[in-house]
Amino acid sequence: LVLAALSFLTLVALTIWLLIRWNSIPDIIPTHFGASGEVDATGGKGNIWLLPGLGWLIWITFTVLDFFPGAWNVRGLGEIQSEAGKAKALSMTRTFLEVIKLLIVLLFTYLTVTQVHGGSPSPLFLPLVIFLLMGTSIVHILLLSRLK
Repeated sequence: LVLAALSFLTLVALTIWLLIRWNSIPDIIPTHFGASGEVDATGGKGNIWLLPGLGWLIWITFTVLDFFPGAWNVRGLGEIQSEAGKAKALSMTRTFLEVIKLLIVLLFTYLTVTQVHGGSPSPLFLPLVIFLLMGTSIVHILLLSRLK
């Protein structure tokens, strides 16, 4: 619940911040960054809503999915013998999805703020994102594999 609230409040804060800053956002903003972090495409300031919009879409989708745990493809769930183990696997998967949702929202927030300021992301940004998303997935899979 804390992770869900944090991701929601981050999106709300980003949306309000953009509305307040709208008149000071440059007419042309960076819209794409190459692997090195350098700007390789620009567009009108209306493009600033793309990442927050995708963030809201992902947040809503993940939140709706939270109500349908039967739709989740939980690795190894059929192999877990006890009901307590199955409940633990679903609880762990719910937490995993909340962590991924928060990471995506933070990623989109960072990129949006970077766009508004006309800068480029840190050179460490892409490796860090890959590490966090893959690391979270690997830890989740390893924890699930330990359930009986």
